[in-house]
Amino acid sequence: MTPLISIIIPTYNRAKYVTRAIAAIQSQAFTAWELIVVDDGSSDGTADVLPAIAAVDGRIQYIRQANAGVSVARNVGMAAMHPDSRYIMFHDDDDWLTEDALERLNALAAAFPEAPAVTGLPLHCDDNGFSTETLETCYGAKRIAVGLSGLAENVPFGAPETFASMVIWCGIATPALALIRRDAFAKTAGFVTRCQPSEDWLLWLDLTRQGDIPRTGTFTLNKRVHPGAVTQNGKAMSAGEPAVRREVLMLTDITPQQRLVSLQGYLLSSLANASWAIDDFRNRKAVSGLKQVYRMMKRMVRIGSFWATAYRIQPVG
Repeated sequence: MTPLISIIIPTYNRAKYVTRAIAAIQSQAFTAWELIVVDDGSSDGTADVLPAIAAVDGRIQYIRQANAGVSVARNVGMAAMHPDSRYIMFHDDDDWLTEDALERLNALAAAFPEAPAVTGLPLHCDDNGFSTETLETCYGAKRIAVGLSGLAENVPFGAPETFASMVIWCGIATPALALIRRDAFAKTAGFVTRCQPSEDWLLWLDLTRQGDIPRTGTFTLNKRVHPGAVTQNGKAMSAGEPAVRREVLMLTDITPQQRLVSLQGYLLSSLANASWAIDDFRNRKAVSGLKQVYRMMKRMVRIGSFWATAYRIQPVG
């Protein structure tokens, strides 16, 4: 059977967690998938466990390579995809799908066949799946977008992700939340390594320039929270943001309006630091408030530089 969805999991020294991710995919009611697991040179026994799993499930491919990083592993996985699959999911090895994730995402994709991607919501949880999050408090529940005259406007919960919302901050917490239409992905620059660890944000921005990304409005992924997660490294995430914003300005076919909106989004995201600082001072969290002020000042200086150079940047191919 030709798979409708190609799922790619790069993994490195996480045998315990990647096997859980695989089991969650195998237990889905939706079965028209293929799974390509790329072992990026693991030394923890992954190479002993995964071939046995692949041997008894023909939908699973196991590929082992010398350690080269997640981006190379993703590219290797893409090269091994069935030529006729329609959607791609890039899955991290330490998260796992909710029980009906593929069914929900596929139904949404069928309802919006021209959308470049569709996405669900993440349930941040511990190793056992425990979480206190709700749909009202999870990442991506509350969003703002660049509205008329560059002012912020609230985005309804059921509304899709758009370029105007994505330029303020990344509304999709991790790639495994999304089913990406394969031909839409082919029109992007993919995962640009010079934007690490925020290269997925650049991908969403590029995709939303092709069209809006509908949301299921439900949890589709259990996202494990642990100290080693990249998203828990504030310094690394902050370092990735300027690279993404500069890369957007350099996209070959960005329109003048999209360029303006991207700069307005940067400004609005920076003003959010000011509101957080005010809240901290009100709650007598002076140190935290001063940190927010410092971050805001740094961002405002960077925005000024971006505004000054935005229309002199030569797009790259």
